[in-house]
Amino acid sequence: MKVIRVGQICLLAVLALAAFGASSSSAAPYEVHALPEAGRCVSTALGKGIYKGGQCVTVAKPGTGRWEWVPASASEKLTFLGAGEESKLTTVGAPTIKCINANLNGEWRNPKTATVEIEFQGCQNPQEVQCQSGSAKSEIKTLPLEAELGFIRNEEVEGRQIAVVGLDLKPQAPLTALAIYNCGSQTETSTLEGSVIGELKPIDKMGLPQNVIYKTRVSGAQLVESFQGGPKDTLTTKFTSGIETVSAPTTLKIIKETGKSSVPLEIKAKEN
Repeated sequence: MKVIRVGQICLLAVLALAAFGASSSSAAPYEVHALPEAGRCVSTALGKGIYKGGQCVTVAKPGTGRWEWVPASASEKLTFLGAGEESKLTTVGAPTIKCINANLNGEWRNPKTATVEIEFQGCQNPQEVQCQSGSAKSEIKTLPLEAELGFIRNEEVEGRQIAVVGLDLKPQAPLTALAIYNCGSQTETSTLEGSVIGELKPIDKMGLPQNVIYKTRVSGAQLVESFQGGPKDTLTTKFTSGIETVSAPTTLKIIKETGKSSVPLEIKAKEN
């Protein structure tokens, strides 16, 4: 998915390009990053860094910076875990599947994307029939997923930048499904397709674990259905029985997800 950058980030990019075109000796004071992105804010010697604070948000005056931003990379093996309580897969016209908990694990491949897998445990429908992937009793396991950072909201309101960041889970190419499972019947297969965006918190805070929030509205729709300016990213479930296939919209809700990273990280969304 292409991430749309608006507001202050776009303005900084225009100014930086203008400065470069005006004179080869008049370079931008700092690199404009394709925010949001994952990484680390690390301390440096006085004057060697770009930022004046340990969150790498505020740019320091030349020669006074003590902090530098290091974008996430696959070479660092930056892994993370997440644990949620009750989870629900709700599909229009089908019984809601409830799972006791959800366990998430992932690894950042670069500043924008990570590889993620989720295991939903203790899953069953209202008839108390177990739902599972493969032979794992009552466990629905996703296939390898691609997780991409993007702005749910990024705009300036009365001189203050408002940023909300999301994590979009979708099938990892060349796969086309997030998960395949069945509920009791070996003759009907359920295939979870599409993508789903959860809000990622906190942002612009170095060292605090990030939590991914997947919620639904009172109307039943997914709380976040797209990145700002982007196409709709929602889930569907395809039910296949013999040669018959039926698809319907699906939502995901995970209660109280908490995260943990292998090393202190930050989701950087602002720069000023």
